[in-house]
Amino acid sequence: MPNKGSRVAVVTGGTTGIGGASAKELASRGYRLLLVGLADPDNLVTQLRETGAEVEFLALDLLEPESAAKAAIARAIELFDQLDLLVNCAGTISHKDPALISEADWDRIFAINLKAPFFFMQQALPFLQEVSGSIINVSSTNAFQPMIRNQLYDSLKAALNNLTQGFALEYRERGVRVNAIMPGGVRTSLSEQWLSEYLGRSTKDSDFDIPSLARPEQIAKVIGALAGEEMSWVNGVTLPVDGGYSLG
Repeated sequence: MPNKGSRVAVVTGGTTGIGGASAKELASRGYRLLLVGLADPDNLVTQLRETGAEVEFLALDLLEPESAAKAAIARAIELFDQLDLLVNCAGTISHKDPALISEADWDRIFAINLKAPFFFMQQALPFLQEVSGSIINVSSTNAFQPMIRNQLYDSLKAALNNLTQGFALEYRERGVRVNAIMPGGVRTSLSEQWLSEYLGRSTKDSDFDIPSLARPEQIAKVIGALAGEEMSWVNGVTLPVDGGYSLG
């Protein structure tokens, strides 16, 4: 039987990188979890269950964002009978010369990085309203600090910030908080892929030995805190989480 005394979170991109670290952090705070992703390559679900956490995994491709969102939120309610927190963490990159960007490139990153967060929020909000729940979108400091050959990712993170604030305004009076965090550099498989494409070669450990680079666990701590009751008056923010390195 569901344990209605504990909160429930859905985390997209929830098995690796920031999403995986967030799953660990939320599990440590007593959340029951539905993790959404393409796969669970590091057997995170097994690891968390061994700690006593109540965790399920749902394999979904966010290239079909509306149907994926409907399936994921329905599954969370079927499993746990409530929803308190949505963390939109899934994302992809498109590191290309603008002259080479195709409509297919646009369609892929738009579906995963912007349409998926929208539809997950849309599907989650009726249930979040019942418990004065919370949404946290994982954006990026690239939203206000664009980089070369990164126009699609950067522009969609800026759009995600605007979408976050629009939803926060729309649902403020219905008791749902909607915030975004903007990590800077974080060592994840996605950032390793991006850097490899940027450098034109395979990455090595020394490429990541820089003071401005965060660990996923540092970002996850912010997500856990922002979801908590102690942050109940924080709403509609787009918060840089980068150790101050976006200042220069």
